Amino acid sequence: MPRKRHLTIEEKRDWLAVIFRDEEGTYSQADKFKAMVEDTRLAELEQEKAAAAPPEQKEDPTDILAHLPPPLP
Repeated sequence: MPRKRHLTIEEKRDWLAVIFRDEEGTYSQADKFKAMVEDTRLAELEQEKAAAAPPEQKEDPTDILAHLPPPLP
């Protein structure tokens, strides 16, 4: 199976959370701030995508019944 080419938004946000929550001193305060800003941008992007998505439509049960085969004799 080929590898995915890009990370999902959730994977990016998880990675940014690791940077932001670093307590070992691996990342500077500036890096943590940049991670927080980028995470906020990704969260806004997710909200915009969810708002732009069409609402879920529930199928009409009568329509489902129309697709059933006739009863057996």
